[in-house]
Amino acid sequence: MNDFEQLNQLVETYKDTISSQNEQQFRNLWSQKQSCSLISITKQYNGIDSIYNDFLNGIIQSNYQSIILIEDNPHEIRFIDYNTAIIIFKYHTECIKRDTLEEYGIEGLETQIAIKENNQWKLVHIHYSK
Repeated sequence: MNDFEQLNQLVETYKDTISSQNEQQFRNLWSQKQSCSLISITKQYNGIDSIYNDFLNGIIQSNYQSIILIEDNPHEIRFIDYNTAIIIFKYHTECIKRDTLEEYGIEGLETQIAIKENNQWKLVHIHYSK
């Protein structure tokens, strides 16, 4: 699999883990050697444990019965060098609020930064903006 195919698969798997919240699959997406972070609008999560426990389980799981992350346009991959890439795409979500069972969604721009680690692309940073 070439770099573009691997990065495309990384994005698809990430979107899947937002819906499934599969912990092992989610953790496998992230760098084990670099410091990782995620910014969701105005809140920052540092480290894979915080990203999984506080963001994915704490915010997403506690607020939404279901959530689907959808790309509104094909993601753009920009290589910084042979081992670093930026992935950018517009997104929206289709959610069911846990407390009211109402349909809900947000939209914005997502930026992912990936690095090549042991010949595999891994996430080191994600930023969601509205």
